[in-house]
Amino acid sequence: MSFNNILGHESAIKKLKALVSGGRVPPALLFSGPEGTGKFLAAKEFAKALNCTHTPRQEPKPEDDLFAPSSGSPLHPSSLIPHPSEDACGRCVSCSQIDKGVHPDVRIIDSEFQGLLLEEDARKQKTLRIDTVREFTRHVYQKAILSEWKIFIINDAHTLNANAQNAMLKVLEEPPPGTVFLLIAAKKNLLLPTIISRSYAVEFTRLSAAAVEELLERDGMTLDEASVLSELSGGSVKKAVDIKKVRDRLAGIAASGPAKIFKLVSSLPREPYLAREEAKLMLEMLLVSARKRWLAQPPGGSARAYAALIGKLMEYRRFLNQNVSHGLVLEAALLESDKLSVSLDGLRNR
Repeated sequence: MSFNNILGHESAIKKLKALVSGGRVPPALLFSGPEGTGKFLAAKEFAKALNCTHTPRQEPKPEDDLFAPSSGSPLHPSSLIPHPSEDACGRCVSCSQIDKGVHPDVRIIDSEFQGLLLEEDARKQKTLRIDTVREFTRHVYQKAILSEWKIFIINDAHTLNANAQNAMLKVLEEPPPGTVFLLIAAKKNLLLPTIISRSYAVEFTRLSAAAVEELLERDGMTLDEASVLSELSGGSVKKAVDIKKVRDRLAGIAASGPAKIFKLVSSLPREPYLAREEAKLMLEMLLVSARKRWLAQPPGGSARAYAALIGKLMEYRRFLNQNVSHGLVLEAALLESDKLSVSLDGLRNR
């Protein structure tokens, strides 16, 4: 993998390549844009490019310790080859370790990291807390072990709560030399203005349907399925994958009409926060399907009926952002959509 394999973000990648080749890297970069568009992948490739040694991977001897190499070892910091390019080779020890998530100087801070730290379920980590910031800050002021750059990738940085953001701000104000923070945010407006102002902006946009389709095919999805999901994805690979999970579950429900709808609602996750998020996803799917039908209609009664359905679905979507039963809202939305044969996968219900 390299920058060249990241689709649809030519402007952002051009910025990142210029920073790598120039060697003048800001202490904090903010990767912002819609969820599921490649921000995290681009951050990892940027980390690889910064620390790439262009040294072919050498199989370690049994007595070698990759994380504490002896002096004179090919992995010792004093023997690292300066990075002469704007991209990662993908083959050296540094690139390999980052790909596997075991590089000692590149740390990923996310819900999984916090879950392990707090000994809690990673799926229940809605926000990143101050304890998490304090934990990785301990490593910020330690010396790098293998590479020139110490890199901290804070995934879903927009979920940092107020105390965590203030603690993060203190680190950003006086970062140690050779330290880079890569903040990945789907909702930049949730970050403190002072954090945004101290970060170099790298903007990401929604992917085209063609780009989503190609990425899904790369992951082994069939052409037909990738084509359908890319139209429903809204430019997000993550949303396309989530939609596939819903469609697969829908296909496993042996019922039709209202009975199928009631079974689908009852199959939502038991955890309320997960069920609400999935209900929101299903509403988005219904909206995409309804809009597709509306655009295909000639002016007249049918077009007005689909337009009215779209209005109702948008109202239901607002309800899901309030303290309203997600099950009842989704059930009402599905029943209303079924009247016009609008389904979750964009095809006519059978």
